[in-house]
Amino acid sequence: MSLRGEAAIIGIGELPTTRATPGRSMIGLMGDVGRIAIHDAHIRFEDVDGLVTEGGLVYPGFASEYLGIRPRFASGASMMGASGATGVTLASMAVQNGLANYVLVVIATARNPNIPAAGGGPPSMRSEIEEPYGMSAGANTGYGMMYVRHMEEYGTTEEQMAHMAVNERFNTLENPNSVFQGQPITHEDVMNSRYVNYPIKLLETVMPCAGAAAVVVTSAERAKHSLNRPVYVLGAGVATDPLMGWQRDKLTETPVARSAPTAFTMSGYTPRDMQFAQFYD
Repeated sequence: MSLRGEAAIIGIGELPTTRATPGRSMIGLMGDVGRIAIHDAHIRFEDVDGLVTEGGLVYPGFASEYLGIRPRFASGASMMGASGATGVTLASMAVQNGLANYVLVVIATARNPNIPAAGGGPPSMRSEIEEPYGMSAGANTGYGMMYVRHMEEYGTTEEQMAHMAVNERFNTLENPNSVFQGQPITHEDVMNSRYVNYPIKLLETVMPCAGAAAVVVTSAERAKHSLNRPVYVLGAGVATDPLMGWQRDKLTETPVARSAPTAFTMSGYTPRDMQFAQFYD
């Protein structure tokens, strides 16, 4: 059974992205943005009978209590940067199969400078095998390894990669919810910024920030009666690899190489048909 055209987004919510959210909690941001999405969908809180959160950080039970809803379908989408898209996929599957009528997908990140980051933790493959050799500086260390390997295999240059950072910054300039609204950078700016994890430079790194987003997903049949123009889900794919890069078959390839063909096949379209692409980082 295909998801193509069986579910649609009928409401959205988004909070401005900021460098920090002093005095705010993750669950508080989720509550704010969830309410915005529900109101945007023109439905009542009691109509929401499905909930998907990031899962690993805030369980659906906590979010439902804070929002004052009692879902009959709930799930977590703990897929790191892919959690949002995975959440929409789970919600689409739920409404397609009658597990819920309206599913709220809500994810947030808070950065409170007054609350220290959690430290320690139980032993893991990462703490036992990677971190003793320097693999502890967030995602940039792993991405630096991928970057070097890509240069070795394909002849990619730092100059070429710098253009990507400039383009991504350009895409944020007119977005009022962006941290970097109205702050362009040049190719020279990127090339002259210091190395963080060779060959990644400061202006190529992921910017630590906070924000929140939410959508309301319903069935295609119910979407016909929405006061908003529905955005239909035409294709979706979810895949993963071992978290440790050294366990992967190919360091320069991410699981999207497997999930994307699934989504395109389901949708009936090809990459050449796409007029807009939005990539993570």
